[in-house]
Amino acid sequence: MGDEDDVNVFLGTDTHRKIQFWSDASGKEFAVRLSSDRDFRAVSNPAAKYTRLVEEAEYFSDMKYDWKFLLGYWMGVRNGRIEPFDLNGKEESDSAASDLTSGMQTAAVKAGNEGVRRKKKSRPVLKCRYCMLSYNSEKERSEHESLWHAEKRMKGT
Repeated sequence: MGDEDDVNVFLGTDTHRKIQFWSDASGKEFAVRLSSDRDFRAVSNPAAKYTRLVEEAEYFSDMKYDWKFLLGYWMGVRNGRIEPFDLNGKEESDSAASDLTSGMQTAAVKAGNEGVRRKKKSRPVLKCRYCMLSYNSEKERSEHESLWHAEKRMKGT
């Protein structure tokens, strides 16, 4: 940025871009674009006409965006299928979630598998007695120990 750009940013006259979420007239289909763009980056239905600006968010030019994922995640949060997360990966309080969705009507949105919660993998709690590899079941651990540590197991008995 040159000196003139710095002054424009300071005075608030820069060409600051925002991420914009748009909907069709019925509020059932959604799209996302940058405020400086004419074309949408991702849409839930290519045939729909997006006429209502629903929400804006900050755009950071140094980040790379997965627009399809962003749209799917935003639709899931908006419709209550996905709980918003803070930066630590913990669910935000109800007041924060209601702030995000306040003033918006809830609508059913078609979204394939995007935004579907995934089950958390169980944490391995069993460790190999010889090399400390982690396993999810006693059967897995036993098979590993008999295959890789057979000599050590014989000495131990």
